[in-house]
Amino acid sequence: MRCEHFPNCVGCPWVERPYGAQLAEKQERLSAALTEQPGLGRFRLAAPSGSPQRFGYRNHAKLVFRARRVQHGREALLGVYRPGTHSVMPAEGCSVHDRILQPFLKDLRALVQEQGVSIFDERRRAGDLRYALARSSRLHGSIHLTLVSARSRPPWLSSLLRALRRRQPSLESAFLCTNPTPGNALLSREIRSLFGPPALLENLGGHVLESRPDAFLQANPDVATNLYRAAARAFEAPPNARILDLYCGVGAIGISVARPGDRLLGIEASASAVSCARSNSRRAGIRGARFVAGSAEAVRGLAAENGMSQPDTVLVNPPRKGLGPSVTKQIAELHPQQILYISCDPATLARDLRALVTRGYKLERVQAFDMLPQTPHVEALAVLSRRDGVSPPR
Repeated sequence: MRCEHFPNCVGCPWVERPYGAQLAEKQERLSAALTEQPGLGRFRLAAPSGSPQRFGYRNHAKLVFRARRVQHGREALLGVYRPGTHSVMPAEGCSVHDRILQPFLKDLRALVQEQGVSIFDERRRAGDLRYALARSSRLHGSIHLTLVSARSRPPWLSSLLRALRRRQPSLESAFLCTNPTPGNALLSREIRSLFGPPALLENLGGHVLESRPDAFLQANPDVATNLYRAAARAFEAPPNARILDLYCGVGAIGISVARPGDRLLGIEASASAVSCARSNSRRAGIRGARFVAGSAEAVRGLAAENGMSQPDTVLVNPPRKGLGPSVTKQIAELHPQQILYISCDPATLARDLRALVTRGYKLERVQAFDMLPQTPHVEALAVLSRRDGVSPPR
């Protein structure tokens, strides 16, 4: 492992472990979480799917700016918080970031330093620049940058971006997010485009998908492609199926699964992600797709309002907290024949699987996907089917 931040950075806590040992540990964590939930029945725990790239895989960086005093003045830092603190460790040269992001982030930090950009001070609540979010596209070799500032019209902005574009021609678009509020939330709702196209395009599994600064897309394109293809292989539904995609994001999973003639309804809380999902489905030629903004906790009502009260298959990809009792109950009451559950936390996945099993579902198989090598993070796909094997009448 060669990284200028090693061993001080905590972003890659497993970096000294052989990759095979990392996969084995993640498989054990997933297995242990499932074992702790009684009553899941017999199911297949498939071998984990590794990442083709162990470094240079991450297509976006979320870093914090901090100014610190040095002997001859002030130094700009661009890095990550030390766990449990607001102390910042440098990470602009992080080796897990996409290879076009690494020199870009170095130049960004250097220009902030050279131009004396006002950096936000948490203690004094003074200064401007707080965070940088940089996203890369392998499809076009381009970068989209979002700067987060405490002020909506910082005087340094134009000069900084002009200099950055001269050094980094791959910078395709830039955005400014105004966020003066205390706390750790990186983005606010106030995001404006400064130049370039509003959406970043990436190819995942043969589909060109767009995303925006406030619309989630998986960090590892290769593993995301493998995960979505695995979901498509596991998908079992009659022709002209009704598919409900809950926590649909930019529509990646539903678009990967849907076939000609299928009807797809996506529900997502982020209006920005819904807008991207609509564009992505049109680009993919899925005529029967519809995406609406709404809360997962209102899934039964939203499904009924949009003609999806009896879906054949439900896709779910919730945040780390999982589905919870209310959503699992409503999904079971929709009586789908199949549920495909993508999770980023083994403990909440196992909890929700038990709730679905007690409501009439059989857990068929679970497989881990290594979305974030060098970290303990475990992504997983679980496949469930209705135990009685009979769908309600259409």
